[in-house]
Amino acid sequence: MWVDCVILMKYKEISVVIPCFNEARTIYVNLERVYSYLAQNFERFEIITVNDGSTDATYSELKRFQEKYQSMIIDRRENLGKGKTVKEGILASQYDPVMFMDADLAIPIQELEKFMEALGDGYDIVIASRFVQGVKVLKPVLWYRKIMENVFRHLRILILNTGRINDTQCGFKVFKRKCAIEIFSNTRINRFAFDSEVIYLAEKMHLRIKELPISLQNPRLSHIRLIRDSANMFFDLIKINLNYYQGKYKISHGGQSRKVQNNSFSG
Repeated sequence: MWVDCVILMKYKEISVVIPCFNEARTIYVNLERVYSYLAQNFERFEIITVNDGSTDATYSELKRFQEKYQSMIIDRRENLGKGKTVKEGILASQYDPVMFMDADLAIPIQELEKFMEALGDGYDIVIASRFVQGVKVLKPVLWYRKIMENVFRHLRILILNTGRINDTQCGFKVFKRKCAIEIFSNTRINRFAFDSEVIYLAEKMHLRIKELPISLQNPRLSHIRLIRDSANMFFDLIKINLNYYQGKYKISHGGQSRKVQNNSFSG
């Protein structure tokens, strides 16, 4: 019976990092969905949940899941931000590739299959994008989030010169592990602009990046604070640029030519 299961596996291994902040209402069921998909498609996998100082019962729900299924919990009593949380999870991972995804499953775990295929085609990083052809929006974004997304995108392109990438902010990214470890060993942004820092560093390293369209179900609840977080994200973009030109990022600038593909996916 075990032999039959192994034959059916599509992929060898993966590490999945899931940052959590006040997700008690849905996290157990969502983790079960992730676990079920991974168990059906991977020979070996790990789920790393990182509790970012939640003030509800998130940690209790993570422990309840861990008691039934195999998982790793990194528990932080203080809220340090999504960037810091993802970084800790990535650096604690052991399998190749490694990915992170949002706890609310706004992008379903079933999307992972086409990301794995893209890695197999030679890309170093494959990222979800809301701004390429083929995106399916199952539930529209909240109006103020839409405004923030558009303003931030233009600021990010202007300040960081990363216009080759349409969307840096989707919480569903898959990395070859070697690339992820080098990038996240250097990240310094702790909150929402960390995704932009990750892509900024990847481009400086001349890594091969592919954007893929996804099915997106925008959550009705949001942890983003409109004014405060918008200001923080703006100043974090400036900080990323300053960090680079001040030599604070110790990254290689690989010999491979940079390749970005953002709209060639079909299917």
